[in-house]
Amino acid sequence: MPTVRQKFTVGLFVITGLIVTLFFMLLLGITDYFYDGHKYAAYFDDSVRGLNPGAEVTYRGVGIGRVEAINVAPDGRRVEIIMRVDTQVTDISELEATVRSLGITGIMNIELERPDKPPEAPKLPFEPAYPVIATRRSEMSRIIDSATDIVDTFQELRITEIFHRFETTLDTINRVLVNAQIEEISAGLRTTIEKTNTILNLEQWEEMRMSLLSTTENFNELVHDSRKTISLVESFFEMNTDSIEQTIAEAEEAAEFASEFFREANIIIRDTDSRIERYDQRLAIIVDDLQQAAGNLNRLLDQLANHPSQIVFGRPAPAKPIEE
Repeated sequence: MPTVRQKFTVGLFVITGLIVTLFFMLLLGITDYFYDGHKYAAYFDDSVRGLNPGAEVTYRGVGIGRVEAINVAPDGRRVEIIMRVDTQVTDISELEATVRSLGITGIMNIELERPDKPPEAPKLPFEPAYPVIATRRSEMSRIIDSATDIVDTFQELRITEIFHRFETTLDTINRVLVNAQIEEISAGLRTTIEKTNTILNLEQWEEMRMSLLSTTENFNELVHDSRKTISLVESFFEMNTDSIEQTIAEAEEAAEFASEFFREANIIIRDTDSRIERYDQRLAIIVDDLQQAAGNLNRLLDQLANHPSQIVFGRPAPAKPIEE
């Protein structure tokens, strides 16, 4: 017959095992499986790599649920995300879901937001099983698309053609200055003075003639100075033709360098994407290790429940004697 001490020890171990089992159930979130919550669906057109079942669903940074399942949508084109939310979410048509990264680990979660402008309801060629929340492309996809658009736009700039047009404009200005008909203007002014002489009297003409002569002399000096200026402009362009051509060549080299820079930036972005994929593989290995550890913990709990004395004394409880 087992003694009172043995009975007390066995009972104590059983109670302790139940308490420890309940504690680990609460710690590992097993109680979540007993709560159904409210289920919603979201359909993404881009990649959701890094998002796994059990990932957290947040509303403006506050955790409100978990990702329950990730499947290919019935149309075979989108990705279906089933979310279980613990809180009743109101105005589903005003919500917008996006996949966001938690730091540099590559682990993703679902973030729900209410944008200023209500999103358009997604048009699905099938009937969803749960209320649908509109989606938005992930931040990484938008960054990569923006960088690609910038590179394409810069490559489309025809900088060489712009500099050629600028050179043509300078040549046109030079020809206009050279071909200025200043002599014809002077001849027209003399003809006007002669016609005015027939109209005005002698005294008025003398006063005006002296003034016009002074004006003509000043105008001739201006013409002379203008010709000098035109000659200086022509000589400047002739002397600096090589410098202008060198400047255009340097600008073309700068454009090629900028194009190469954006091409390398595109390569760096793709390399970053491959690194993120390697981090995902490492995290998958860590998750497998955690699952193995959870299995070992379950076996320990089973052994604790079936043979509690073996954990303390290192051997099973002694067999009960058979009464004759």
